[in-house]
Amino acid sequence: MTLIILASSMLVLKGLKEQGRLGRTFGIITIRDQPPSNTIEKIIAVKEAMRDVEKYMQNINVSLLKIRTILLAGQPQITMEVAMVLLLGSVVLLTIPFKYVLSFLVLDLFTQELEFRKEMVIKLKSFLKARWNTVPAAPVSVLPFDDKDAKSQNKETNDFPKLERTRDKQ
Repeated sequence: MTLIILASSMLVLKGLKEQGRLGRTFGIITIRDQPPSNTIEKIIAVKEAMRDVEKYMQNINVSLLKIRTILLAGQPQITMEVAMVLLLGSVVLLTIPFKYVLSFLVLDLFTQELEFRKEMVIKLKSFLKARWNTVPAAPVSVLPFDDKDAKSQNKETNDFPKLERTRDKQ
C-alpha cells in the first residue's frame, strides 16, 4: 500500500509539474551564503561543526551497540522484554484491523499535549529513556597499536621516494 501511495503521489506531482501548476520554484533547493567573516571565525565554525558531527556519530555508534546487545541477548532480561513487546504488537496487528490501530496511534499522537494526558506521557517517556539507559552497549575491545604494521607501511612508502632520488641522480 505504501508503494502504491508513493508511486501515485510521484505521478501526480509529475503531472502537476508538466501542467505548470506547481510554479517555477517547486523542487529548487535554495542555500543562503554565510555572512562575510574572517578566517579565524571560519576555522572556529568548522571546529564546532566537527565536534557536533563527532558527538552525533558517537551517539549513533552507542545506539547501534545497544541494539546489537538486545538482538544478540547480551542482556537476557532486556531481550526477553523486547521480544514480548514485539510479540504483543504482532498479536495486536493480527487480531485488530490495521485501520483501527492506525487511527488509535494518530489519536494518541494528537492528544499527547492535552492536560489530562501530558503528565502520563512525560512519565512514559522518562521510563523509556531510563530503560534505554540501563541497556549496556556491546563490549568493544580496542587492540593496541602494532608497531610491526606501522614499520612495514613506512618501509613501503619510503621505498618509493628513494627510487625517485636514484633516478634523478642518473
